[in-house]
Amino acid sequence: MKPDPWRLDRAAYPFAFQIQTRYRDEDSLRHINNMAIAGFYDEARGRFMKQIFEDLGPAPWVRIVTADTRVSFLGEVYHPDMLDIGSGITRIGNASMEISQAMFQKGKCVGICMTTFVQADEKGSSPLSEGLRAILQTYLISQS
Repeated sequence: MKPDPWRLDRAAYPFAFQIQTRYRDEDSLRHINNMAIAGFYDEARGRFMKQIFEDLGPAPWVRIVTADTRVSFLGEVYHPDMLDIGSGITRIGNASMEISQAMFQKGKCVGICMTTFVQADEKGSSPLSEGLRAILQTYLISQS
């Protein structure tokens, strides 16, 4: 399925993280294997979430769990070239949020990723705080 054009535009993503590809992630076809690519998205997402919680400042501890992750491969990724992974928020629900990401190499979008996170406590999902919702709004992607 062809992604919406905004997904392929690095400027659409308010948060950026650069990561170096690794020789050990090359497969026999001389490109980076798919599991390593998923790991690169995870690392960038972790840095993005860290920034969100730093922006939030001191707040009660919350538990955020991954509910769904989907990766679409749009091109091959090669070593030793750097990756630029853009991240942003595309949906804020009552107890959940959706992070959209795109991976760029040499300026070309080579993949996209969507992840849904849910805030949860021992009883199940719990509403996002107003403070967290306000911070998430600052990273909202304009989907036009």
